[in-house]
Amino acid sequence: MFFHFITVNYNNCNFTKEYIYSINSIPLDEGDHVNVIIVDNKSNNEDYRNLEIFCRTFDSVELIRNDTNLGYFKGLNIGITIAKKDSNTLIIAGNNDLTFDKDFLKNLKKIAYNKNTLVIAPNIITLEGRQQNPHVINEVPRIEKIKCEIYYSNYYIGQSLRFINRLFRNPLNKNEKILTNDFGQMPIKRGIGACYILTPHFFDFFEKLDDRVFLWGEEALLSNQVESVSGITLYDPTIKITHHESASVVNIESKKRYDINKASYKIYKKYL
Repeated sequence: MFFHFITVNYNNCNFTKEYIYSINSIPLDEGDHVNVIIVDNKSNNEDYRNLEIFCRTFDSVELIRNDTNLGYFKGLNIGITIAKKDSNTLIIAGNNDLTFDKDFLKNLKKIAYNKNTLVIAPNIITLEGRQQNPHVINEVPRIEKIKCEIYYSNYYIGQSLRFINRLFRNPLNKNEKILTNDFGQMPIKRGIGACYILTPHFFDFFEKLDDRVFLWGEEALLSNQVESVSGITLYDPTIKITHHESASVVNIESKKRYDINKASYKIYKKYL
């Protein structure tokens, strides 16, 4: 089989280098091939140069530099466009702050998916042990949609809601048992946006990901793509990834982050 790993770098090449190391540490069966496509979203010259020198040491790594910061899914689509797509190829598209389990490819190859399976959502686990998938199993409850409307009505209202949410969530974070799940393989509405595996059947219908948002809200747009052609997103707990979380956005100022989120929300809210 052929596996394309595609990610986006933006001023955090140290995460990207660890991402590449992680992929190259995964054992391969005879006949399997891995290719890594790094799309740089116009990082500063020092970061890009550092990454460029590093990538030259790997035959299986291809580095592309954009002339501007295109955002997350648009950046991934640059890599998806040039990746080989056939019945024997899987595309693993996602963040650069990921560490892949040694058995990631072995277990991925075991998944018996059918022609309706367009996307596979892996078992993504944070450094604290919190499982981020399944992200949304069924429909989003109406109360959550109302919360979103309130949150995006005003920056200061939104920050107040975030503060209240943290007050209730923090006690739960101390209990890892509450934060883990025992779900087996199952169809879900959507997976967390940190990583998706696109099957060959995805490309029977689409050439690329729906990239109408710059950042955030990608999960809703992708689930809409899948559901629009009666496809499914399949969650599988055996293919594991460690997520370092928000490597590319941690330094974005709070108000700017809110404004980006709100702009995206206007686009994806009808797909919640």
